[in-house]
Amino acid sequence: MTDIIKPSVQAFLVCDQVIEDSLTKKKSLIGIFTHLQAAVFPFQHQQMGLYFCLTDAEGTYHFDIDLVCLNDDQLMCRATLPNIHILDRLQISDFGINIPSLVFPAPGRYEFRLRMEGHLIAQKDFSVMQMANPQTAEPSA
Repeated sequence: MTDIIKPSVQAFLVCDQVIEDSLTKKKSLIGIFTHLQAAVFPFQHQQMGLYFCLTDAEGTYHFDIDLVCLNDDQLMCRATLPNIHILDRLQISDFGINIPSLVFPAPGRYEFRLRMEGHLIAQKDFSVMQMANPQTAEPSA
């Protein structure tokens, strides 16, 4: 099959954690964010969650998720997902992924890119900022 149906991406969100209920398969997104603050760099974020929701898809798909530093367009890491088989174009399929221990070398803008069969279908950027360091001076005697 040469013509792959390109899915419509309904949502692509970054959070601290995605939790899936084992009975209902509903997903809870914990700590959705647009920016992170760090006191020192390199900064290690213990876990990040990614959530994406697709419709208008049918067939077997290969997905990769890239994390790119937008400051220098450098690929920081790539996650390859197991092939996903979607039976019906009317089906709404959602996915939650937890990524352990990401290290951010410097403040800046970063972006997750969702690729299907190598083609970019969604992207979500966020900022990692240097935390203001208020000096807590000891009162002088």
